[in-house]
Amino acid sequence: MKLRVLFLVGLGVLAASACSQGGAPASNDGAAPVTQATSAAALEPKEAGAKLKFKDGDDRERFSLKPKDDGAKLVDSEDKEVARYKWKGGELKVSGPDDAVLAYVTGGPDVFQVKDAARATVRYTFAREGSGWKLTDAQGAVLYTVSAEGVGASVKGASGAEEIRVKVRDGKLSLRDPSGNTVLATKTPVAPDAAACLGFATLELPLRMALLFRLHSPAGAPSP
Repeated sequence: MKLRVLFLVGLGVLAASACSQGGAPASNDGAAPVTQATSAAALEPKEAGAKLKFKDGDDRERFSLKPKDDGAKLVDSEDKEVARYKWKGGELKVSGPDDAVLAYVTGGPDVFQVKDAARATVRYTFAREGSGWKLTDAQGAVLYTVSAEGVGASVKGASGAEEIRVKVRDGKLSLRDPSGNTVLATKTPVAPDAAACLGFATLELPLRMALLFRLHSPAGAPSP
């Protein structure tokens, strides 16, 4: 009887020892992947912001604005670079894919000037007017006006006729022509008055997007 008791006690001790030895590695194995994953995540580059993608009325991608730490870049539907935007103090430098300077957008927050590559000439002035905006050329002639329309905006040309209406509905912003047809649309949050800049048809796309980006990312401009 004593021998049987001793035998059972011995088995219990061996079992407890085996469990304690087998449990430790399992605990360590579980902790290691978490540490590695955390380290890998810390090394991943941080996005400067959401990609602003625009599609046409047929749901085909037209172009996108990709924010970067020092500005942004404009790409076409095939991800080919169209323009570069880089903060230079309080100014936004606009360049082509070859890095040739196209313009500078200076000023803000209520008056912006689009200057030439040498910063010698003011090509356009974009100024707040009431609850909207007004775009004028180098001679001061009005090219476009942007006015608030409910949660959207209206873009009128020099003649005073509406050329583009910005509408926001169900989380989607669209630019529509006078017939109501969608010209461009995005599901990325963007202020209607900023998106309205895409309605300035007489300006080159890189400049239109530069004004949009300047209004869309006011906090992104470093202090001079």
